[in-house]
Amino acid sequence: MLLKRILIGLFFLAAFFEGSAQVKRVVMDDHVRRTSIYPNPARSFVRIQYKYSSPQPSALAVFNFLGQKQMEMFQPGTNVYIDLAEFKRGIYIFQFRDKNGQIVDSGKFQVEK
Repeated sequence: MLLKRILIGLFFLAAFFEGSAQVKRVVMDDHVRRTSIYPNPARSFVRIQYKYSSPQPSALAVFNFLGQKQMEMFQPGTNVYIDLAEFKRGIYIFQFRDKNGQIVDSGKFQVEK
């Protein structure tokens, strides 16, 4: 009986989404993994390494999960060390930007305290 209900539910879901769902092909290219983060999750510090030397990012911004800017560095270089003493526990988003303000890479890290 339960299996029959599940199958009927799946049938109605499939009928509902038929025609509205689109499949998009995702191609992984060379800009997907430009950074590495260590350690993640972190307690006292996090090191973010930008793997490409050209073009070097002109800014690094870190936001909490609510979108509030926690810090910003200009001309951060390719190896960034961030002291987490003032950071609260949670998930943080970082963005590397080029000289025009365009995001060249982003990622996330977790702070555990």
